[in-house]
Amino acid sequence: MLTGILEIILGIIGLSIVVLVHEGGHYFAARLTGIRVETFSVGFGRRLFGFKRGETDYRVSLVPLGGYCRFYGEQSFRRALEEKLDHIPGEEGEFYGSSPLKRIIVSISGPLANLIFAIIVFTMISWIGFQEHYTDPRIILVSEWSEERNSWPSDAAGLETGDYIISVDGHFVDRFHELRRLLVFRPGEEIELIVRRSGREIPLSITPELDRASGVAIIGVLNWVDPLIAEVVPDSSVESTGLLSGDRIISIDGKDVAHTVAFFTILEEAAGDTVTLSVERSGRRLELKPFIARNIGTNISFQVISGRSVRLNGFQALVKGFRETIGTLSSTLRGLRMLFLGIELQNAVSGPIRLISDTGAVVAEGFRSGIGPGLLWSFELMSLISVSLAFLNLLPIPILDGGQILLFIIEIIGRKPINPKSVYRYQFVGTIIVLIIAISATMGDVIHFSSR
Repeated sequence: MLTGILEIILGIIGLSIVVLVHEGGHYFAARLTGIRVETFSVGFGRRLFGFKRGETDYRVSLVPLGGYCRFYGEQSFRRALEEKLDHIPGEEGEFYGSSPLKRIIVSISGPLANLIFAIIVFTMISWIGFQEHYTDPRIILVSEWSEERNSWPSDAAGLETGDYIISVDGHFVDRFHELRRLLVFRPGEEIELIVRRSGREIPLSITPELDRASGVAIIGVLNWVDPLIAEVVPDSSVESTGLLSGDRIISIDGKDVAHTVAFFTILEEAAGDTVTLSVERSGRRLELKPFIARNIGTNISFQVISGRSVRLNGFQALVKGFRETIGTLSSTLRGLRMLFLGIELQNAVSGPIRLISDTGAVVAEGFRSGIGPGLLWSFELMSLISVSLAFLNLLPIPILDGGQILLFIIEIIGRKPINPKSVYRYQFVGTIIVLIIAISATMGDVIHFSSR
């Protein structure tokens, strides 16, 4: 219970930082263009406390999620509708009293701030360096361990369990998680692989298929991790039976264990029964006394590759920061395309509840590994969300920044103010669209959590 509450708190903090970066971009652009800021709020709803400096009320509000930036003159829009004016009145320094170009600059600065935030974070990560944990791109065929189906794209391509996928369309791969990044948004595309098998490099072609439940492309492989124990939970029932860090699990009840997939599959089949483990320790084979199957997997962890990332100089880190941000933006665009390919939206699209929960879970998991990994995972995740927020806000949907920018561009082209009624209808349609999306995503969250 306490863990769940902590994850929610961490999720709210992480998402709030991203939203405040966005609103901070609007704020500083307004100050630079001479548009007066009425309120800058951390959170929404009723004002709790704050201070006023100049014309701006800086406040902390009741609902601790994100924040907002309100400009002077925004109420002029309501007055124009009430008085049936053909334009939105505004004095100098007010939002609608400023030129369309200034309003465009203010509107685009929120998404731009999110992109700059991501570039800075990715640059700093590459410049400072970090401790990383990963596994080789060695694969196991799902078809050999799943009764769900016996043929996947990996089988059709000629992949075999134990293969190392070392190249995807010419991109060198030395970590398993990189495969997902290179394949996840490419369903139906023919992709060239280079596979290392028994010391030989073999070229193969594969066509990932769309998994409609998750909304991503899949090929039907799992990660091969050797069953070499990294840590046994202290004072656990498993430790008391003699299993030690450094042991290599050879078999369970006489069944060979070549990798962790075999290990967990055999344990699952054993359910609550007791099992006997054979391990290799210091070159000797040992038989350990019976374990309760369900206790083993939750009380041990397996060894992965660990090392310090290469530290780049300032210029190299900045270049990589730009590339990571552009790559994330490209992935967001490709991910949006996947929504129109017939996926199950309630599973593939996260609403606010799941987004907060998942963000908090990732941040909490990082901090369980230490302060360094916690900060790294937190800022890396916030950067990914920040880029996605920038992209979504630039879509030409009314009430979003992109929709506002489109209105102001039309105003410049037409060389006359837009009629308030037209703006109202435009924003009304946009509000309905956003509400439908928000309600659908929230219902998907409820279904997701209720089915767990």
